[in-house]
Amino acid sequence: MVPHHRLSAACFDQLAHGTGDAAAVAELRAGQRSRLMLLLRALTEIASAHPRIPGPLPAPREAWNLLIRAERHSPSSVERLLLHPQVGAWLSRCLRRLRGIAEDAEEVPLWLETGHLHTVAASAALLAEIDFRIRVAVRDGGIMLPALGFLDLAGCDSRIAEISTDGEEDRAVLAGSHTVPLPSDLTQDAQGWYALRRLHGPHPEHPCAPYLDDIDPYRDFLRPSPPERLSEPEAQQWQEYFRSAWRLVAEQTTVDPAGVADCLISVVPVRYPARAEPFSASSPEAYGCVLLNSPADSATLAASLVHEAQHIKLSALLDLVPLLRGGMEEVHYAPWRADPRPLRGLLHGVYAFLGVAAFWQARRHAVPSEPIGRAADFEFALRRAQISRGLRTLRAHAELTPMGDRFLRGLENSLADWLAEPVPEGPLRAADGVNLDHRLLYRMHHLRPDRDRIGQWAHAWRLGQPPPGALPTTVLRAARTAVATRPALIRLRLRDPAGFARLREEPKAHPLGGAGTPIQADVDWAAGHTEDALRGYRDQLAAHPDDLPAWAGLALTLPVGPAREALLGCPEVVLSVHRALRTEDGGGPDPVALAHWIGSRP
Repeated sequence: MVPHHRLSAACFDQLAHGTGDAAAVAELRAGQRSRLMLLLRALTEIASAHPRIPGPLPAPREAWNLLIRAERHSPSSVERLLLHPQVGAWLSRCLRRLRGIAEDAEEVPLWLETGHLHTVAASAALLAEIDFRIRVAVRDGGIMLPALGFLDLAGCDSRIAEISTDGEEDRAVLAGSHTVPLPSDLTQDAQGWYALRRLHGPHPEHPCAPYLDDIDPYRDFLRPSPPERLSEPEAQQWQEYFRSAWRLVAEQTTVDPAGVADCLISVVPVRYPARAEPFSASSPEAYGCVLLNSPADSATLAASLVHEAQHIKLSALLDLVPLLRGGMEEVHYAPWRADPRPLRGLLHGVYAFLGVAAFWQARRHAVPSEPIGRAADFEFALRRAQISRGLRTLRAHAELTPMGDRFLRGLENSLADWLAEPVPEGPLRAADGVNLDHRLLYRMHHLRPDRDRIGQWAHAWRLGQPPPGALPTTVLRAARTAVATRPALIRLRLRDPAGFARLREEPKAHPLGGAGTPIQADVDWAAGHTEDALRGYRDQLAAHPDDLPAWAGLALTLPVGPAREALLGCPEVVLSVHRALRTEDGGGPDPVALAHWIGSRP
């Protein structure tokens, strides 16, 4: 918690309803500034007493003193630097290392990581436009000045450089025998200087211009990374996507676009392997930073921006106001995640997807035509159902503070109107199917029935006896999860009917990125050809009896009856009994017959 920093009731109530205007975000930002200043002071104190610091650099207090001098001259400049997300990411990582709790502590020498404090101070002095002189570390072949840019010192093998300024025109870096002038305009590229680019989302009322960060070593808060400059065509493509996506964000008003804009300080392109859904991430340690894979389309990018802005707001709020007590065990089902989550993570998901649901709710009313309108209907129905389930779990299991209860009531009130909104049958049925698919896969991956009881069930099957009456108890054991292609196929069918038609003709020729290559049964299910899909899933399980997405597909396509009831109600039991009955060559009972037997229990 940030001491001595109070949040106004008006700000809290806005946030509790899933929104937050520029004034509310400004209050959160002030809390973050206080937090980061405290962390900087703590780092200076710990580093000053550490036996392996400062190495070849000046004492940490020299950097601290320069930072304080810059703040006295220009408080707004230092605030801008403190709130630069990559400074927060570095601070948290560095403090963990100094306390001996970082996992990858040997990747970068401790003096070098701690010495980033000196480049932070240099950036503050440059932003405040004061004269100074300070030695800094050379890293990745140059010097990263946070919130400004990267100075390339190619060919210089010195570990240390000195930055000095004397008036506006005399600004230089001395590294070994090299003297490199700093450009007069640090916002533009120059020889050996890579300025932080910006993305521009123009709008008459709600413009947004975050950094497009491809150079800061702490831009990816998941792991330090050397500079990886985007080419001009790549940067321009990001700009085009962002411009069109921001127009969609600015047009909706449920999640205040001015507040979203003020949450987005830097966008970091990452090249993580493709996933079933677009990748985006934010961190409470890097306030205002969003990691993004290359976007698939402007609407998906817009939803991701709103989603991460919600995370950013809630993280900053939790630094100021306690909402939950405890609840850190990863044991709860989250309808949007493949893995079990703690209650704090569940609250984050509910809040983030409340913003996403608001975005799609606005889109479906703004563009009711096919196919965009149907896709928006689906996304809205999908997310509101997930939020509703998440809220029920929080109500049932979370130990809420009084403010936490007030916060949850605000979220429940915001959701109530959306739950009453009619959604066309096709998109609604598709959303229900995807949510059911997700729950089935989660149960089969993570719930383990009691082994002895499963043995009794298998024994009863072999003897031709009725199944035991009571279901086996289960325990939660997190496991790696297989990815189902069905959600991606539903989205393709709704957003791009022509593309889906091409895929139906030759599924193996059209892989779905991170969702993999669909099997014919999945395509038939997404097309609504349930009988064909059922035959396909039975064939798939005959050849691959441990294909969990095929087991879930079987449950989705069976007609009403005991077999369907068993696979929907206790899929982990059907799967476990089937495994117990398999022979050495991998053969086993017919899955439908086994499910019917289990579903016929008293």
